[in-house]
Amino acid sequence: MFLMIGVVSADRVISDLDDTFNVPLTNVVAGSEFEASFSFDYISGGENVDGSPLIIQLNISSDDETYPVNKDEFWVSGFVEKSFFEFTYDTIAFECSEVREQTIEHPQDAAFVVADNGTFYCYNEEGDLSLNEKDDITLKIVSHQAIYPGKYDLSAKLFYLEDERAPFVTILNTDDFEKWYRENDDVSIEVKVVDGSLVSQVYGIADLISDTMNFVGAIVEGNVYSFQKNTPVDVEEGDYDLFVYAEDEYGNVGKDNVTLKIDRSAPVIGLVGFVGEVVSGILSVNVSVVDDKSGTDGNSVEYRLREMSGENICPEDGVGTWDCYNSDWTSLPLDSEGLFSEDIDTSGLNGEYWLQIRASDVLGNMGVLE
Repeated sequence: MFLMIGVVSADRVISDLDDTFNVPLTNVVAGSEFEASFSFDYISGGENVDGSPLIIQLNISSDDETYPVNKDEFWVSGFVEKSFFEFTYDTIAFECSEVREQTIEHPQDAAFVVADNGTFYCYNEEGDLSLNEKDDITLKIVSHQAIYPGKYDLSAKLFYLEDERAPFVTILNTDDFEKWYRENDDVSIEVKVVDGSLVSQVYGIADLISDTMNFVGAIVEGNVYSFQKNTPVDVEEGDYDLFVYAEDEYGNVGKDNVTLKIDRSAPVIGLVGFVGEVVSGILSVNVSVVDDKSGTDGNSVEYRLREMSGENICPEDGVGTWDCYNSDWTSLPLDSEGLFSEDIDTSGLNGEYWLQIRASDVLGNMGVLE
């Protein structure tokens, strides 16, 4: 049988068999094998203007409503012959599946189709028959041995597959989000987006308590999108989901996320074994510094002694109404016990002194113990 397929535009249909061209499979004998040959004619332009993967949808129906076509009553396969001036230069074999719910994989992406009873979708391993106009298509149809012998109709449609798979989104620099951030910090994201279709937009969002961080205007190199955004000055401490979304031309949206950790707390500082008694000679200062988030900056732990006169404390610059002592900030080294310690020689000092300890975390959040 030779069929010339005309065009009826509808949804994904490129070329559709007109009702007048439906092929009657007259007096099908149970267990018989037969062939049907046809080609598609792209009346609207001669090509698949969408450049999308092409598959064939077949429908076999019974003229007797008492015996409708059910699953496993026909087996269909076939091949496409590509010719040039009657010279066949390529043959593409394909199978036709009547599995009710199918996901057809193809180079562009994937599409989900539903095959009702009597419906077959024909495609090869690549999910694309690469059909051109006038390519010769041959079907091999085998009927079940227990099929009702009678008259059946065969129709065919040429479909292109719209992408129904979301883009694959992968945040590449996840290690950067193991660390913590604070206000005005630079947050950079590198995202890889893979999709067989055209990617229409890629963007990121982090909903903070006080604000929303929108990552837009990426620098694009190949399929890698790079974003940069500073945290707000009033950002509040907490753990926030940062989502990156990618949308393709068919509206499919993929996403990936990381946790944006904001730390605005200073380390907890404590004096160990210090009771504030009268000291003569050596003053041993032992300090514990704990920061459970971004971690202590060991080089930031310092002490300062300032002379007091009543309730007055020697000013920052060491100049006051009297000649006062100010040690300036002096580093406290880390000892083998995990404390920041120093033996301070006070033999040249006399009177009351104000002791201060300060420490910062690696982000610069500073705490002062007085």
